[in-house]
Amino acid sequence: MKQIAIVIALCVGAWYFFIGGRKLDEPMVRDYYQKEAHAIYSRDPEALCKQLSRNARIESRTTMMGKTLESSHNRDEACQATRDTFQTFSKVGERMGGILTIEYEYHIDDIEVAPGRKSAVVKGTSVLKMGESLLQYKTSFTQRLERELGQMRLVHADEVTVMRLGGAGAMSQSDFFRK
Repeated sequence: MKQIAIVIALCVGAWYFFIGGRKLDEPMVRDYYQKEAHAIYSRDPEALCKQLSRNARIESRTTMMGKTLESSHNRDEACQATRDTFQTFSKVGERMGGILTIEYEYHIDDIEVAPGRKSAVVKGTSVLKMGESLLQYKTSFTQRLERELGQMRLVHADEVTVMRLGGAGAMSQSDFFRK
């Protein structure tokens, strides 16, 4: 009888921790973005993937050299795109003669926590630079975060990105995309 009571207590405790317990708040949202920044600086696409919900949907519009590409990704597609991006960073670094620095900064403009404190809508901007100004992504985003199994996860994102290539003549845009 005592063992059954212990098992029930453990089940209730696990449910409280993972599902019913802690509600999200603004510090948890800010911590999510700090972890994202750390993963980018660490060049760790798997850590970024762990921040996505199983049901994640990412809608994006990327403008580069005057052309805009619209895309929509689920979690698996977004993870693969992130892996590909970091692999591209590595290849560009090799072509430039070494590992290029990555600079990343973000700014949160607004955090709107839902009344039940299970989700939050976050509006902000981010800038990712590689090799100072060789490659630059400027993004405006609106993202919905939710608690999922005790973790903050991105459920939906609507992003607009402008990509710029530069580098003071170190590499032309055609050289950058040549294989």
